[in-house]
Amino acid sequence: MSEQYYIDGYNILHASPELRSLADQDLESAREALIEQIATFCATTGKRATLVFDGLGRHQPGQTGENRGVAGLQVIYAPTNLSADSIIERRIYREKSRMETIAVTNDQGIRDLCRGMGSLVMSAGNFIATLSETLQDTRRTIQQPAKELDGARVEERLGADTFDQLQALKERLSNDGK
Repeated sequence: MSEQYYIDGYNILHASPELRSLADQDLESAREALIEQIATFCATTGKRATLVFDGLGRHQPGQTGENRGVAGLQVIYAPTNLSADSIIERRIYREKSRMETIAVTNDQGIRDLCRGMGSLVMSAGNFIATLSETLQDTRRTIQQPAKELDGARVEERLGADTFDQLQALKERLSNDGK
């Protein structure tokens, strides 16, 4: 089973200089930027994350979660009667394997509570560093020069005779199908 992160969205927004600056201009854009970063994190690492924002009045009662089309990511907007902290606390309490859960928040009270339930905890700053490192690793992998990929294709590892024999077989099979 992979790790499950429960993330206080506004803690991350306020701890990240870039996102905080964006939030000062356009809060919705800052939230979307954070969601995209965490979606990339989930997609590249295979980890699961539940990103929780304090109530915004965006949804009708009972519509607190939304799936972002990325495996492993759930975004929750807390209803007005609950805080992000209380949702994180409840979600961790319901987890069967709390040792594989990580509460990401700067709120010392919720950190202590989650740690007391057996969950791991991480500060917003450490999580931002983890996101940044993951995004940098992903960029390096995508931008990896083609020369580093030499020999990655099967035909590049075959001897000339074997390659010629396979080409001849391919031609015979395509002619037999006509």
